[in-house]
Amino acid sequence: MKVVYTGRHRAHIPGDVIENGITRPSRDVPQRMDALLRAVYSLGHDVIEADDHGTSPLAAVHSKAYLAFLATAYRDWQRLGLAGRVVPAAFETRPEAYCDEWSPIAKSGFHLRDQITPIGEGTWSAAYWAAQTALTAAALIKEGENQAYAMCRPSGHHAGPDFGGGATYLNNAAIAARFLARDFGRVAIIDIDVHHGNGTQEIFWDDPDVFFASIHRSPEAFYPHFTGSQKETGGSAAPNGILNVPLPARAGDAAFVQGIETCLAGVLEHKPGVIVVSLGFDALSTDPCTGLSVSEPSFETVGQRIGAIDKPILLVQEGGYDLVNLQGVAQRFLRGFCSAESQAHNPIRSAGNSFASRQALTPLKTPVAMR
Repeated sequence: MKVVYTGRHRAHIPGDVIENGITRPSRDVPQRMDALLRAVYSLGHDVIEADDHGTSPLAAVHSKAYLAFLATAYRDWQRLGLAGRVVPAAFETRPEAYCDEWSPIAKSGFHLRDQITPIGEGTWSAAYWAAQTALTAAALIKEGENQAYAMCRPSGHHAGPDFGGGATYLNNAAIAARFLARDFGRVAIIDIDVHHGNGTQEIFWDDPDVFFASIHRSPEAFYPHFTGSQKETGGSAAPNGILNVPLPARAGDAAFVQGIETCLAGVLEHKPGVIVVSLGFDALSTDPCTGLSVSEPSFETVGQRIGAIDKPILLVQEGGYDLVNLQGVAQRFLRGFCSAESQAHNPIRSAGNSFASRQALTPLKTPVAMR
């Protein structure tokens, strides 16, 4: 399997964040990708560098105002004489209230939904290249790869059309899904991160061509708090296009695997041409999110279940914060995922792959600008 990665994610250093009234270090540290890289190298996967697909695929998901905010927020914050990173002090979420002449303080309170999603000097570059990582892996699928893995950091599934949150800025899975829809038509997204993918749900709420299924810890006293109930099934233009499977805290292995199977049944009923997996490892029992208490062997089982589907599948990395056990759980999932696929046959293939000769892992030199 080809894995897409870029070291440009290291430009994003969140530092301390505030959650539920408590200041704590951000869990989204660069070392997460180091652990995942060790996992994919240990399994012999090919790691290649992300290509730049520009901002057009980003603009197919996110608003022009939001993209401009992300690209300029830190610079404008500094010009205003404000210290540190961009962190909202007040919040305004009514769309009709937005004003393009707002200060960066006001815009941060409109576009950022919490105080665990700061914007620093390198955040835009890292988020931009996380989206390009997902797009490069999606392009591999378009060219005939049956499986590809986008190692994205920052994650993306909490980012909506015009907002970021939950330590996410651009919705990498949604950007890849819309990019794939041009060639495959119907797309399904299954989100196995411990948190509900509220941003992905909002983006595709009224899109009949994209089905979204999410298994997660119940939003009662758990991020993102407002979304993820079974009652949320899609808008008038896409009834039953959303499937949420919320589980109680520390639900454990059996409930998690059964919930995955429920999600997969919904995915297959949609009859997609391609599947995108928002791949989170933060349901692991030792993860600091303390969400669902799932064991490493169950992640291998889930990998087998997903990998056995006879469709092209794109993995897009979301959460996973236990630096001690992250490599091991990723190895278990990927081993199950790839072993299941090797026993299946997918008729959708192409003869060539122009990506195979690219060199991997080039360091970040200069921040990318808006294109």
